[in-house]
Formats: sequence, structure tokens, C-alpha cells
Amino acid sequence: MLMIAFGILLVLAVWGWCFSKDIFSPFVLQPGVWCVILLLYQILPHDFFPLVNDFLLSLIVWNIGFLLSAYLSFYYTPSSSRRAVEATPNKLVIQSYFILSLITMPIVIGIIIWIAYVEDPVNMFRYLRVMNTGVDENIEAPDLGVLYYLVSMTYVLLFFVLLYGRGKWVIVLVLLLNLLFAFVTMAKTVFLSVLLPTLYIAYLNKKIKLKHICYGLGGFFIFSLVLQSLRGASSQDDVQMVNITSFLSLYLLSSLPAFDYYVQPCESYGWGGHVFRLFYAIGHTLGSDIVPEDTILPFVSVPQFTNTYTVLYPFYIDFGICGIVFFSLLYGVAYGFLYKKTMTGGKMAQVLYAISLCFLILEFIGEFVFTNLSQEIQHVFFVVLPFLCNRKKQNVSD
Repeated sequence: MLMIAFGILLVLAVWGWCFSKDIFSPFVLQPGVWCVILLLYQILPHDFFPLVNDFLLSLIVWNIGFLLSAYLSFYYTPSSSRRAVEATPNKLVIQSYFILSLITMPIVIGIIIWIAYVEDPVNMFRYLRVMNTGVDENIEAPDLGVLYYLVSMTYVLLFFVLLYGRGKWVIVLVLLLNLLFAFVTMAKTVFLSVLLPTLYIAYLNKKIKLKHICYGLGGFFIFSLVLQSLRGASSQDDVQMVNITSFLSLYLLSSLPAFDYYVQPCESYGWGGHVFRLFYAIGHTLGSDIVPEDTILPFVSVPQFTNTYTVLYPFYIDFGICGIVFFSLLYGVAYGFLYKKTMTGGKMAQVLYAISLCFLILEFIGEFVFTNLSQEIQHVFFVVLPFLCNRKKQNVSD
């Protein structure tokens, strides 16, 4: 069954390439990434359980639903208007983003590092990771209030300076702020969320070539090995490099058997408990008795321990196969729309599509849109605001 699923996805990926001639199109990325993951599951040495339950069928349904609606959405979405192509963000808003980022990001990063150092100076790197994942109920991330919203602002600012900034030092400075925050989270997905959109926007605007993206991803892989060693160190003296095969299998493949063996349809607490978690959280804050689902999912043995379950998890556990069908169609419509606007020159769409690329590429790990809906709403807000505020055509200077 695994090779049948691989064959279907390979055909869809080749068809997507023939249609778009663009490796970054959703028509190629969506089935293509899953092709690579399934192939690795077949050929990479690992001790994970065989995929014999609902995962492969759910994956095929997800991809077919996504691509069907993405093709239709792309076809029926009108090209970007001349106004959208020529749109520039408001200079004052971008300057405000920049000043606020320079003030707040060092504070955020400094507080997080200081807490980790004070609480556990010997195992500081491990403490940073635990603090930002919530796997230990006795260790919580600091409550920084409104400062966390400004982290999203700094993230969005990076793509504005890439598109409109005139000074290289501005780009380097904003990129450094984002990378430093990613480092204190000790999370590879956060690093990727900075790296991938940055490389894509540079590639889309012909500032780099495809080979430079490959170099960047290769550098990220090496860095990930070092980061994993730091996270696993119990003291400053016992940092050891991880086994590459074990590292790849754990982070690329463990989500598949976790879904296949541990996720049951329509099992969540409350209707749409995971998909609509944000609304349950708001209701709980306002006095509702319904406790929202935890964003940190339980660890399971496959037989290695993991707590990631692929993009399919919230839709399947909330609504079963019907949820996978519905949300695959919804995802496809959104990606088809954004890709059409991006390819026809829409500047705002470029930023939004660049950010959303991470969700597509990391589907084998988890779902990042509805799970982090509050954060994604912040991203959209900070992207749209400078364009809404601009009434004159002007370039953003440094």
C-alpha cells in the first residue's frame, strides 16, 4: 500500500510540474514532499511500525482533495490587478515596525535567556527547549504579554525589508533578530519558518538561484545536527553529535506511524476541539467551562517516542475522514488563490505565500495554521496593515 500511495503522489507531482514548471508551486510541493517522505520511509533504516492502518488512505484523500481544489482555485482566481502589482507598503508603518523591533526583540530574547540561565545554568540549552515546548508542566515559558505580538511583527518585517529595503545592513539586522529568537526557542521549525520564506522571496525576485536555496538548506541540516546535540546535552562538557540516520528517521518519519497507530477519528473533546481551539480558548478565558485542547500533543511510542502526527491530525481526530476531505479542499482553495496572485505579481500575496510555504513543506510534521491560528492572524494583520495604510506610491527606504 505504501508504494501504491507513493506512485499516486509521484504521478500527481509530475503532473504538477508539467502544469506549473515551478518547484515551489503547490501543485508540485504538496505531492512532491510526501513522495520524498514515503520513499524515505521505505528505504531509510528505521524501527518504526509498518503503515497498515488509516494513514496512507487518509494521505491520498488529503492530497487529491487539496490538488483538485487548488487547480480549480488557480484557474478561476483572476490575475493580480495593476494596483496590486504596483502596491507599496506605507513607509511610516514599516519604519514603526523597524523601530519597535529594535527595541522589543532584544528585550524578549534577553528575558528568555536570562530565565533559562538563572533556573538551570548547566543545562541551559535543554531548559530553553523545554521552556518553549511545554513538555514539562513545571517549566513554563515567560508571560511576556504584548511583546509576543511584536515577535510576529518582526517576523513579517523581514519580508518587507527583503522586498523593499535599500540597505543591506537593514536586512542583515532584521534577519539576525529573527534568527536569535529562533535560537532561544531551540526549535528547528522556527528556524525553517525564517529560512524558507527568506530564500523563496529572494529567489522569486531573482536575487538568488535555486542552487543557493540548496546551499541554504544544506547549511540548515548541518546546523540542525549541532542544535540537536546542544538540546540533548546534560552538561556543557558532554555535547556529542547525533547519529545522522537516527536524526533523519525521527524527525522526518516518526509522525507517520504516530498517526497510523494512535489517532482515532472523532475522538477530540468537544466539537472541533483541535481545529477550533482558538475559539475554545477565548471562550474559556471569558468564563466557559470547556477547557481548550493542549497545543503540546502527547508523546507516544512508535517505538521511538514522538509527539508529532502530521497535518492530518486535527482534522481526523475532530471530524474523521470527512474532516480530511473538507479541510483539504479548503487548504487547496487558499493555496491556489495565493499562488495565482503571487505568480501574477501581487506583492502582498508574495509575502503571504512565502510564509505559507512552510506549512506546506512541513505537513509531514504537523498542522500549523489552525493549531497556531492566533499567530497566523497576527502575521496576516502585520502583512496587510502597511498596504492598507498606504495612499501614495512610494518605496520603503532604509
